This record gives sequence, structure tokens and C-alpha cells, in this order.
Amino acid sequence: MKKIISALLALALVFSVCSVAFAANGTKTSCGGNCSDCPTIIIPGIGQSNVWLLNDDGSYATDDSGDKINCFPAYAPVMPLVKIALVPVLLSLIFQRDIGLSKALTSAIDLCFGMNMSDGDGNCIGNVKVEKYPYSLAECSEEEKDYIYGCIPLRGYLNDYDEDHLYFFSYNSFGNNIAIVDELYDFIQMVKRDTGHDKVNIVPISLGGTVANGLLEYYGESNPDGKNVYKDLNKVVYIVPALDGSSIVGDIYKKQLTFLDKDYLYNGFLEKLMDEDEARLIENALRLFPDTVLMNALSNTVDALINDVLKNCTNMWALVPSADYPAAARRVLTGAEDAGILAQTERYYQAQLNSDKNILKLLDYGIKVYNVVDYDVPLYNVGKSWNVENADGVIDLDSTSMGAYAANCGEILPKGYVQKNTNCSVPGHNHISPDHVVDASAGLLPDTTFYFDNQNHESTGGNDIIMQLASKILSTDEIETVYSDPNFPQFNVGRNTKRLIRDDLPRAKAVDQSKLSEEDRAELNAAIAEAERVLSSTIAVDGEAEAARARLIAILQKIGEYEPAKAEKESSFGKAMVKLSLWLYKYYGTSGYTQMPLKTVQNLFELLNDILNKIFSAVKI
Repeated sequence: MKKIISALLALALVFSVCSVAFAANGTKTSCGGNCSDCPTIIIPGIGQSNVWLLNDDGSYATDDSGDKINCFPAYAPVMPLVKIALVPVLLSLIFQRDIGLSKALTSAIDLCFGMNMSDGDGNCIGNVKVEKYPYSLAECSEEEKDYIYGCIPLRGYLNDYDEDHLYFFSYNSFGNNIAIVDELYDFIQMVKRDTGHDKVNIVPISLGGTVANGLLEYYGESNPDGKNVYKDLNKVVYIVPALDGSSIVGDIYKKQLTFLDKDYLYNGFLEKLMDEDEARLIENALRLFPDTVLMNALSNTVDALINDVLKNCTNMWALVPSADYPAAARRVLTGAEDAGILAQTERYYQAQLNSDKNILKLLDYGIKVYNVVDYDVPLYNVGKSWNVENADGVIDLDSTSMGAYAANCGEILPKGYVQKNTNCSVPGHNHISPDHVVDASAGLLPDTTFYFDNQNHESTGGNDIIMQLASKILSTDEIETVYSDPNFPQFNVGRNTKRLIRDDLPRAKAVDQSKLSEEDRAELNAAIAEAERVLSSTIAVDGEAEAARARLIAILQKIGEYEPAKAEKESSFGKAMVKLSLWLYKYYGTSGYTQMPLKTVQNLFELLNDILNKIFSAVKI
């Protein structure tokens, strides 16, 4: 017993010494700030921070399933929406005119987005709570870690980089841009104190790029309080950053939307967003309303979204491209009551215009800056600018790449094109992509910007090569430029291996092969080997990862690990909807069903007129 007591006393003494040392050092890291790895702060993209709806008593609001309600991008409670819309929709259908339809849709917007609305100072008025992580991943719960790594899957790629050096800065996507930037600056100072390091790395992702723009502008050499964030940074690794906004958002604020063109609404808009049979079914249903009633209701709904939700949201204004901002501000911020918001958006607009200058200033301070971008995926066809220039599906390439020149999606640069060398004049540097789509020499940082062809913005986190590249940049000094490591070339091909790595491969490896036939065992092992071979290479081949995953899924289905794939049968109803929609558009344009009898008479008169004209022409001849 005495030995046990002595051992416990010894442990207590060791613990006390460690505690005193920790208190004296004042850090929460195992290195105490004495290591070569600077801590890293992830600044996530739009919707990647949990924002929960609260009840009046401050408790979390829950849905019918008992789950907490996430406020991004909106919350649509079914029964209240039915209560708002049912009667106006029915009355408008019966009488074929707008009897409360526009008002109901406006009320629906207010209900769904109400918690994300802002006041005249740009502050969120909803009863919401942002889930914060004022500590490193080492202090996070397993649930918190799973969420963070789900947003940016760096787990397993950071090698010896300790989790007590990794932080996740969360914020409300519908929040106040300036307040978010202020909070980020304070977060950086907290990380420095907690880790004992005097510099940090930051990783701005997507919308996080706008936050970084504000940080470099508001906390630079001219900061009135002498707070210069340039002295706090070691590396900046941008990943698909919205440094100059997105044309989608600019078009929304300018109300330049494709679906407000009734011809495009009925013939092209929905087909690019969903399966054609579903799109055509919706188009046929929309014809229950006269086109004038429908288009007026849609226009009023967009006005409600802009004026009630987006108008006072300065973080959404930060996504308006600098070229679109003046026109958008003149259109939306027109009243004396908008002066406060206008002052804030003008301030960010200057940050946007100064973005390149501020990024170059990072280099002057000895800060290493890298950029990872996607390209050759057209923007979602919401705004009228959707197919004007190259993009990653959500953000224009010009915005993410800091000004690279590129052919439009699906096209290539002209024959004989010579790179512009706007920002690179080093002999022998070839910054034209192998597919002859991108001229990276026109981008601000041609030697440290990496490009991924045919990579969708939303699946960037699912590209294991991008995660490995970012991890290597953050945890080592081996990658100085795009020429440093042949395993990470400047131009690569996009892929999404998230589910292959997370679900399929572990499931395949866990199979009890003793129960399999020799043929199935051989195919399973071959499929596993093929998937591992693909994943072992950081130089992607178009379609290779998809093929490897399809092969693995096929054998897992055959041996009963996965449910067999249901054979897709061509729906006769779906085919009929497609044919009906095309026929209606051909002969009746955008007319609603009740407008069609009159349209039929008009068509008959036009046909008769054509026949008579032909007869008269023949007589004259």
C-alpha cells in the first residue's frame, strides 16, 4: 500500500510540475511555441459554419425529427408554408390572375430566410447562434473534429503536424463582413497566445477569400490602432477563393436573372439544373398559370429576396464582383436609410479593388502565398452572366485565380496563342495549360497558383490531391513554386474521391474473404488494388477515379456488401412530359393552358395568312 501511495504522490508531483510549466509558458501546445510548424487557421467557405436557430429562451430550436435547425441557407417549415400559400395559389389558379400569389411567395421568402435577415447596420436580427471553436482541434470533441474534417478533409495528410496547431474559424455566412473580419483578427491573436507562436498560417476557402480581403485591407499598415496583421502571418494558402466575388451573386443583386426571361424559363433553365423529365414536368405544371401571372410573381419574389434578405447583408455584398458593384449599389442602396450599409459595402469594395496590391504586400513582408483553383465548369445558369467566362461552377476563374486569362468553358485558346506574361517573364516558364484553356501567366501569382481542370467548386474538398497539396504546403517548406515537386504540377485534373476513401475502400478491406468464391475474391482484391493505385498518384487522369470506384462498387454489390443497383427504367410518363413540354413550347410559346385557346385561334389566323400570301405571290408570278 505504501508503494502505491508513493507512486500516486510521485505522479501528483510530476503533474504539478507540468502544470506550473504550462502556466508559466501560457500555451496549450506540446511544443510551447518552440517548433518550426506555425499554427494554421482554416477560414471556411459559404455555409461551412454551423449556424443554429434558437428558441426565445436561448435553447436550440428543433424540427419535427428533433434535430437542431441549421439556418443556412434557409429553413423551410412545410406546414407554415402550406398555410401561407395554399389559398392564394388555389384562388390564382381558379381565377387565372394574381390573387395574393405574389404576396404569398414574398411571405414565404420572409419565413424561410427570416433568421438570416440583417438590420440597417448590417447585423443579423435572427435569433441564431454560430457554433464556435475557440480552441485547437486537439481540444475538439470527436463530433467537432468529424465536422471540421468533413469541411476540409486534411485528416491523415498533415503528417507530423499536430492537431494542437490546427484551428477552424467559424462565422455566419449571412453576417456582417466587417464584424467577421474584426473577429478573425482577434482569433489570430488568440491562436498566437495559445500556441506560443508569433506567426500563423491562414487558409481562406471560397467565401473565406472575401474575409481575407477585408483582413488585409482593414488590418494593414494604415490601421488606426497600429494593428498590422501582415506581421502575424507566415503562409497564406488560398483555396478557390472568391477574391473578386461571383457573377452569380452580382447578377442577383442587379436582378439580371435567366429565369425571369419566360422563354428561357420554359426552354433551358431547369434542364441544366435537374433531369430533363423532372424539368419538363415542372414546366408543364407552371403552365397552369398564365405566363404574365407567373412571371410577375417570380419577379416579386426576387425583389423580396433582394430587399428583405440580401440588401442589408454585407457579407453577401462581398460576393458581388467589383465590376458589378457600382451598378448593383445604385440599384439596391438608393434610400437615405441605406447610408449605413452603403458605407460598409463601399469600404469592402475598396478592399476588393486593393486585393492584388495587398496580396503583393504579403510577399513584401516575406509571407509565402499559394493559390489552388478549379476551372472549366460553367457557372450555374441562374444569372445572365453564367456562360460569359470560365469558372468552377460557382465562382469565376478570374476571381479565384487573381486574374488568369482563359478561354470560355468548353473552348480553347486561339490557335497560335502566346502567353501574356503579365506577371511572369522568366524564360522557359510555360504557364499555358496542357488543354490549352488557361494562361496562368496573366494571374497575379503564376508561379504559386495550381489549377485543376473540370473540378467543380463544391467538390473541391473531395479532391484528395488538393488536400495533399495544401497539407504539404502547410506542414513543410518543400513546395516553393509550381515547379518544386513533379508530383504536384501546376495543371492537374479534377476528381472527387471523398466517398471512395471514406466509405468504399474501408468497406471493401473489411470484407471476410474466406466466404467468397475464388472469382469474387480475385475481383475484390483487384478492385482494391486498382483503387489504391489511383489514390497513390497525385497526378490525376480524367475519369480514372470514377472508373476505379465504379469497379469497387460493382464487386461490393455482387458479394452483397452493397444493395444491388436498381436498373434505371426509362419512364414512359417522363418521356411523355418531355414530349408534351417541347410540343407546347413549339406551338404555344410560354402561354399558360387557359391562354392556349386564344393562341390556337391566333395560330390558325397566322397559318391562313401565310397560305393567302403564298397564293397571292404565286398569282403575281
